[in-house]
Amino acid sequence: MPLPSTKAEFLTSLRKAYEKLDAELADIGPERERDAGMEGDISCCDLIAYQIGWGRLLMSWEAEEKAGQKPVMPTEGYKWNQLGPLARTFYAEAENKSLGDLRKEFSELFGELCRWIESLSEKELLVPHQRKWTGEKWPMMKWVQVNTVAPYGSARAKIRRWKRLTSGSD
Repeated sequence: MPLPSTKAEFLTSLRKAYEKLDAELADIGPERERDAGMEGDISCCDLIAYQIGWGRLLMSWEAEEKAGQKPVMPTEGYKWNQLGPLARTFYAEAENKSLGDLRKEFSELFGELCRWIESLSEKELLVPHQRKWTGEKWPMMKWVQVNTVAPYGSARAKIRRWKRLTSGSD
């Protein structure tokens, strides 16, 4: 997926991806929200907990750098080759939350993400080397995209597949 060329384009693609994912969740009732029949043996609640977990990590990297700290990436106690165990921590944190509660939390986090992106200059978002946590290769927008837009689309596709396989609906 190519990166948008402006902050406005990026925000549009982010909002569109979020809205499509959230709309896909709207008709999932409480009786199905914890069915672990989705790809990866996860439920809809797990899938949204994952989006929340990565969104929070993204925001924490920025907050830690702004506070003069060196962000631990992906997070304390985990390396990049331990993303499966990290995902399971996101699921465990949300195990007692309903899909409705998780959607509300996701919506609030999404609002924070949008406000943060809106506060960034085009240069901060589009040009590499604007933050230490973004490394040498990627502009911040790429980091944000691979932790939001891309997984939102993937999550939506998983939900749609699961719905087709389990209920025959789209």
